[in-house]
Amino acid sequence: YQVAPVSAITYIADVQSIQKYKDTNKYIVYFKSGTLRKINAVGLGKKKGQAPQAPRYTALSRIEKAKTLDDIWE
Repeated sequence: YQVAPVSAITYIADVQSIQKYKDTNKYIVYFKSGTLRKINAVGLGKKKGQAPQAPRYTALSRIEKAKTLDDIWE
């Protein structure tokens, strides 16, 4: 998910690892080589508060079919 001004899911990839960044509450996500691919943008939708504020999980098939985040989280 990319934050504003994009406000959409635009890429998917397989995660190789997630590592804490120094002494912060931030993390670096490393993707498996060759798995990053662009998808049709999945935007916010009409419901308020749908932008991810923390990690959320769903099925890849739901993301691929969705037009908005409303379609994924319902």
